[in-house]
Amino acid sequence: MTLRPITSPRRLPAPKSRPAAAVRTVHGPAVSAAELEEHLRQFQRLVMQGELAATAVHEISNLLTIVLFNAGLLRERHKGVAGELKYIEPMLHASTLIATLCSQLRNLSRPTAARSQVIDLAETARGTFRLLEQIMTRELTFSAPAGGPVFIYADPAQIDQMLVNLVLNARDATPDEAGRISVRVGRGPKGAGFIEVADNGSGMTAEVKRQLFKSFFTTKPPGQGTGLGLVTVQRMLHGMGGSIRLTSRVGRGTCVHLQFPVPNLPEGESLPGDVTNQPDHPAQP
Repeated sequence: MTLRPITSPRRLPAPKSRPAAAVRTVHGPAVSAAELEEHLRQFQRLVMQGELAATAVHEISNLLTIVLFNAGLLRERHKGVAGELKYIEPMLHASTLIATLCSQLRNLSRPTAARSQVIDLAETARGTFRLLEQIMTRELTFSAPAGGPVFIYADPAQIDQMLVNLVLNARDATPDEAGRISVRVGRGPKGAGFIEVADNGSGMTAEVKRQLFKSFFTTKPPGQGTGLGLVTVQRMLHGMGGSIRLTSRVGRGTCVHLQFPVPNLPEGESLPGDVTNQPDHPAQP
């Protein structure tokens, strides 16, 4: 048998043109081939945008390292000089916030495997909320129970991602001037933690609510929404054993309630400080 080098690529015969067929999904109505192709193109755009965002965030993080290092040196050199520190401290604070935001953007664009651990839901949500305060033009409020930590077993990066998704959705549904968004952390039955995000936005019709958790469904203008935010939140929450509930009225706003399960810790792990979550039942939205 003699092997001969390939001097030119061989072309496969083009498929015969066929009319667009309908592909029936397992859990829904038939979807046309044209719709599936459009969804695929949308996925490809999202992948490209995620890669570009991750690259940009990486470069910004490198530059921030230089800023933080030199700002830290300045603070040490002028320690005890109030007149100088009043300019240095805000610079350090802002740079630290940007660095943390870059870390969260990396998690969003290049998610890693879940790293569940015992966390204080209130403290984790409060940290994300502080970052959102820096970039939002809406009136934001945050509340958490005063009776100690709200322990759950989860990946803190996923909590960040879920909260960012919900708050950004609320921002898009509220007016620029009088928009109000509240984030509430509490304890439900048996001390299970929950997060509620409520807004005073336009609300939703019954038809919109029926389609909210369908992939690619969005009410936003073209180019401004992917229709994957709530789907992502629901899937991550279900993966933790939790549930999501949404209430909304046209002209009255929307409230999204994320219920987390009671911590089911792996063998050998326990809650920090031997603290037991006490119930703090959520108010009805």
